[in-house]
Order: sequence, then structure tokens, then C-alpha cells
Amino acid sequence: MLVGVVAGFLNTIAGGGSLLTLPFLVFLGLEASVANATNRVAILLQNVVGTLRFRRKGVLDLKEAMFLAFPALLGAVLGTYVVINIEERFLKLVIAAVISIMAFLLVFKPKMWETQKEKHFPIWAKVPIFFLIGVYGGFIQAGVGFILIWALVGVVGKDLVRANALKVAIVLAYTTVSLALFMSKGMVDFAIGFSLAAGNMCGAYIGAWFAVSKGNRWIRYILAAAVFVSAIRMAMGALGA
Repeated sequence: MLVGVVAGFLNTIAGGGSLLTLPFLVFLGLEASVANATNRVAILLQNVVGTLRFRRKGVLDLKEAMFLAFPALLGAVLGTYVVINIEERFLKLVIAAVISIMAFLLVFKPKMWETQKEKHFPIWAKVPIFFLIGVYGGFIQAGVGFILIWALVGVVGKDLVRANALKVAIVLAYTTVSLALFMSKGMVDFAIGFSLAAGNMCGAYIGAWFAVSKGNRWIRYILAAAVFVSAIRMAMGALGA
């Protein structure tokens, strides 16, 4: 539960909470595949709380969230079912590089993240981006929050508060389907999953309050720190360190 509180806060305010919970679940004795599936219980309930809190605070547009969540949901189905034909070590290095660039921009291009802009990307450009994000989220989940925030800020044009609100709603939508698929394979340990979820839900509640009350600048600081640490951890894991 304590690990879940930290992970829920990070997932709601920035991302990377699953980079903490997945190794912890393996440490408890779960197989990596079962840990990946069981983690979705906490992710689902955490994002129920986060979505409700952001909606109540008036920073979440549900219609927009549903539009962006649909291609992500389809991608998550593919990511859950299909074994990706890329060596996992290579995939981790690519993700580490992407979020390292994101960390650089967070520190040196603050206005990019703190100001809401109108982006005029056509639908044909948005749909495949969120579909591919859904594929990755359905496959492993860890680090998907960083990628979603990048897309919501850089492609959709949201500031960090509204990007986080949309992020939790999108993840909630595709995790519902992804978890159901994992459950159909009997891969979910519900006793551990619900214990972790209790902590994640508390962390999500605190994180949603923090995001709205503290604003974009504080989110950027925490996001930058989380991204740097996660990039280092992914790179070390890919290199076998």
C-alpha cells in the first residue's frame, strides 16, 4: 500500500509509477508477466479516482478524453495480445532516449509545458499517435504516462494540468480492456493487486489535488525529476546493469 501511494501520486502528477511497482511486485515473488498484469488492477482504480477528481475540479473535458482514448484503447488490445517483434533491451533504450529528450525540454523549454496552446494537428495525425501509445501501454504500461504527456502537450496543445487530466482518463479507458484480457488468461493476483490499488488510489487523490492547486510549474519540476530517474533506470535495465 505504501509503494502504491507513491506510485499513484507519480502516475497522476507525472508518470513512471509502474517503474517502481513492477520491480516491487517481482520482488514479492510474482512472475514478471503476472506482475505486469496485476499492476493493472492498481492502475485502473487509481485512474478512476484521478479522473473523478480532475473532472470535479473542472479541468477535464470528457468528450475530448473519449475521442483520444478510442485509438489508444484499440492499440492497447493489440499491445496486450501481440508479442512485439523488437528485442526488449532495444525497446528500453529507445524509450530511455525519448524520455531523456523530454526531460531536457522540461528544464530548458518551460513555456512549452506551462502554456495551453491551440494545436491544429489533423485527425489523421492524432489517431495513429495515440494508437501507438496504446500499443505500448497495453504491452507494459511502465513509462507510458511520460509519452502521453508529451503527446498531449506537443500534439494536442494542452498545458500540464489539463494534459494530466486527459492522461488519467485515457489510461483508465484502455486499462479497463487490457485488464479484462489479462484476467481472461488467469494472470492477475487480486489479493496483491487490491492491496497495491488501495495505495494507488490514495496517491491519485493527493496527486490530482496537487496538480490543480500547485499548477504547471510544480508539475514540471516533479515531472522533470521523475523523467530523469526513469530514463536512467530504463537504460540500466536495458544494459543489464
